[in-house]
Amino acid sequence: MNICGLVNGACRLMYGGEHRRFRAVHDIGKAQREYLLSLLRKNAGTRYGRKYGFADIGCYERFAAKVPLTKYEDYEPYINDIAEGAENVLTAEKVLLFEPTSGSSGGKKLIPYTASLKAEFQRGIKPWLYDIYTNVPGVMSGKSYWSITPVTAGKTYTKAGIPVGFEEDAAYFGRFTQALMDRIFAVDGSVKFSESTEAFWLETARQLLNCGSLTLISVWNPTFLTILCEHIKRGFDNIRKSLPEKRADGIYKALCEDRFDRVFPDLRIISCWADGSAAEDAQALRKLFPSVYMQPKGLLATEYFASFPLVGEEGGRLCVTSHFFEFMRDGGICTADGLRTGEYELIVTTGGGLYRYMTGDVIEVIETYPDAAPRIRFLRRSGITSDLCGEKLTDEFVRGVCVKLGIADKFCLLAPENKGYVLYTEADIPDDVLDRALRESYHYNYCRELGQLTHARAVKVTGNAKEAYLRRLTDDGMRLGDIKPAFLSRKSGWDIYFDRK
Repeated sequence: MNICGLVNGACRLMYGGEHRRFRAVHDIGKAQREYLLSLLRKNAGTRYGRKYGFADIGCYERFAAKVPLTKYEDYEPYINDIAEGAENVLTAEKVLLFEPTSGSSGGKKLIPYTASLKAEFQRGIKPWLYDIYTNVPGVMSGKSYWSITPVTAGKTYTKAGIPVGFEEDAAYFGRFTQALMDRIFAVDGSVKFSESTEAFWLETARQLLNCGSLTLISVWNPTFLTILCEHIKRGFDNIRKSLPEKRADGIYKALCEDRFDRVFPDLRIISCWADGSAAEDAQALRKLFPSVYMQPKGLLATEYFASFPLVGEEGGRLCVTSHFFEFMRDGGICTADGLRTGEYELIVTTGGGLYRYMTGDVIEVIETYPDAAPRIRFLRRSGITSDLCGEKLTDEFVRGVCVKLGIADKFCLLAPENKGYVLYTEADIPDDVLDRALRESYHYNYCRELGQLTHARAVKVTGNAKEAYLRRLTDDGMRLGDIKPAFLSRKSGWDIYFDRK
């Protein structure tokens, strides 16, 4: 057995315990409530715990009555104090670092990470990887590529010296596991220090093509991988001299056919977002890797880890061993053991100090079981809106407009400019057609009739619009691997980033 097989085998062995723990949960309600009460006891002496009487809470019903539903803005004063050096604020544990949120339509926010929160993430990551190692033949024999974000600025710290940002996905693993997995990563973490974004893409492409056997790719946004594939094609002439001649000839032929599954013939699985707004981009990725199993990621965000997929199943299993979950529908709230099929908005309580946190993520419960975790699927964000003067445009609505116009398979991004909206798109769409489609929204039409909004414009973009979209958001401080696809942005000033006719 080669070194990759040995290391992957060791990881599978280590992850088996967490997988068995997850599978052993048959009373979902009991497990969730035990987690909740344990968390409240641990943090009863914190500033937040004293404010809401954690010490006097002995059941879920009292928790729901005493602790309010929250949004990020409710935590900003506490997080500012933690950044200044205050302790015992949201959690009894020290904050190890702050991770910027991944929201692509709003401002950057900082989420506190504790040892408990990192452990909660690993309770989802480990059983997911164990399932892949067990049920995807051949994946254990080769190396893995996990997305890495280039460092465009120096490492930052708060006033109290708390670091900001993980920099790469591998940091979600424990320190020992990460050191072990470094042996099987196809791309060295040093690429994040490349002198430019172009150099980052080229060096990543070079290392991937020089990898003897690549069997697993894990990225977030599917466009991250499609853009990487474009850089592989573009930079191949510079890379091929570092490859054996036979391998280089085979890659060249595969690139001419846009068959990246033949560029990486040992690749067994690609993990990426494929639900909600990412569906069209995931479909484009499938065309580049037609013979590779593509597994949609479960629902996870900077703040929480909600679900992970199992091979052969639709959606993902609610990770009932990670956090405490609540679900809102039609104004009512239930816990995981009270779920029925249908749509809910997710609410989480975590070891990182977020309590009854309204995530803004709308999920579909696909199926429930009497003695196992339910299967769920991410549908959309509830909170991505643009509202200059009461029009209340949402990402979901704009996506629907693009579908109706037949352009959703092309790059489309609607953004506010001055007193109106501009659709940056690769498609040819007359302004009148766009504005008429947007006026199907009652509030948008009302604002147009009142003259509060000017006529919408469509601007045809050329070049690599998706790469320009990522460049703008990374310039604004977001991690490249965290940027989610969107049809709507609250940000203006996109003109300088896109090439136009």
